[in-house]
Amino acid sequence: MRRYAGAYTQPENSLRAEAAKSSARSRARTKRLLESRQSVLADDEVELWKSANVDLMSDEEDGVVGVVSGWIVRPPSFRRPDLSELCVKLQSRLEATPKYRATHSRRLHNGPASERTPPVTYNPEEANGQFTEL
Repeated sequence: MRRYAGAYTQPENSLRAEAAKSSARSRARTKRLLESRQSVLADDEVELWKSANVDLMSDEEDGVVGVVSGWIVRPPSFRRPDLSELCVKLQSRLEATPKYRATHSRRLHNGPASERTPPVTYNPEEANGQFTEL
């Protein structure tokens, strides 16, 4: 079924359209974060990083800590602790790079774990041990 161009301009659909746009922007940002972190991997970290994917990256929300604005970072509760530790290391390496700092919002604070649920497409046989057992 094709939608006509004005379908999302209807009042009842405007919230749904905004949520879809926001979700797409967030997913694209998360994909770029995954790729950026991959670019600073050390040889001995490659094997663990193979289990990383977009669904395992942290949620980031606009926020203010003190008077500084930036991102509040909330890692998914289902991500393995060793992968979380690796993400922190890789993020530190990225933020040590002046070019990265100049083009990305500041990550201000690690908040509580995200309440996001594991993806519905999760297949334990293909997961390569990427999730913690809940």
